[in-house]
Amino acid sequence: MDIRNEIPANDVERFYFAALEFSDAARGIIRAALAAGFEVRRKPDGSFVTSADLEVETRLRELIARRFPTHGVIGEEYPAANPHAALQWIMDPIDGTEDFVKGLPTFGSILALHYRGEPLVGVIDHPVLDLRVSAGYGRGAYRGKERVSLADLDPAAIDGSERVMLPARANFIKHRDDGALFDILTRAHPNHRIYRSCFAHACAVTGSADAAVDYGNPVWDFAASRILIEEAGGKFVSVRAWDVPSLGRVYASVFGKPRLVDSLLSHFNR
Repeated sequence: MDIRNEIPANDVERFYFAALEFSDAARGIIRAALAAGFEVRRKPDGSFVTSADLEVETRLRELIARRFPTHGVIGEEYPAANPHAALQWIMDPIDGTEDFVKGLPTFGSILALHYRGEPLVGVIDHPVLDLRVSAGYGRGAYRGKERVSLADLDPAAIDGSERVMLPARANFIKHRDDGALFDILTRAHPNHRIYRSCFAHACAVTGSADAAVDYGNPVWDFAASRILIEEAGGKFVSVRAWDVPSLGRVYASVFGKPRLVDSLLSHFNR
């Protein structure tokens, strides 16, 4: 039995609408920062962090602590709170901070709620694009208020013309030398698109892309994607995981329309 069935449906609904409220708060902070300006610095690993990242995560932690004081929180910018709680909110306040800093609109906020490691609720919100995908366990997936239902591909249509979203080659070589896998994927699926942020995930959820691969990212980058994809009728598979010093566990996943996901998985088994 799926352990998520231990959570009453009315609680899932309550958590889902709370997640939407929290995402509204994040969107407001980000839009205000874009209008007024924000501070930028580099982390020890060279990646960007901005005052907006910190403000969003701080505000969401405050809202969660006020509404759900027994829940835990895992975020990119601050240490975990209540790490042993069964219910854990997982967030990336701005995924694609480099895009945010450089003025590319594909950055977004990721927020999810997991129960004992299984996703209950997920939201990916793109403030500049006015694009939001959301889902709750047993409630379906939505683009805004419109229900999303993915139609699977005919196997004969998997001929290189399908739209596969990939991260940059840098993702495949920054923690381990898997550049050859990137080359295999791009040759097998030449009609691919390259996005390093959660925009690729949102496109897979809505069907704008047929599938997506993400590689070498921490839990907060994937936290919302499985529930979003599965509630839309797609397939999500975590294919690899390994530990990176100073960063912790990172993951590789493939998700989207089921038959294409199965085809993509064959490249990881070589």
